[in-house]
Amino acid sequence: MQTRVYVQSEHFPDIKLVEIDDHATLDDLKRAALALLPAGIDASELTLSVEDDDDDAHAQAAHVKDLKKEHGIRVHIHRCKQVEVQVHFGAEVVHHKFRPATTVGRVRQWAGHKLGMQPSDIAEHVLQVTGTNDQPDVDIHIGTLAAYPACSVIFDLVPAHRING
Repeated sequence: MQTRVYVQSEHFPDIKLVEIDDHATLDDLKRAALALLPAGIDASELTLSVEDDDDDAHAQAAHVKDLKKEHGIRVHIHRCKQVEVQVHFGAEVVHHKFRPATTVGRVRQWAGHKLGMQPSDIAEHVLQVTGTNDQPDVDIHIGTLAAYPACSVIFDLVPAHRING
């Protein structure tokens, strides 16, 4: 059976899709994901991480099927092993290092809790890349926003736009 693998990377702006056999190894998965990269990228510097997997749980997996979730597998290819994230909220700033495959939504939840916000208040805020109007979707990996070698991204936690009507 084939599994859908959604791939994000610092090397392309959009989510790409690759299908791979359930019984393929993680090395097979990495090769398939690397094949999506533009020509001329040095693959020896790249690591593959699984979405929101902070504790290397995927290291226990032998095959692609072991990573499978309800909607397939989501991975990230990046030169940075960690991304330093700063979140500004008024005069407060919180810092943490995340893997490149950590979603913007997960970073927002972390920042809100760290700043002492209630879940309902967190839900009414979004992360905006500092100095821009860019508010990445919650399923975007922070690695797509962090350029190598800086391996960092700075956000402002701002109120979400509400449409009244």
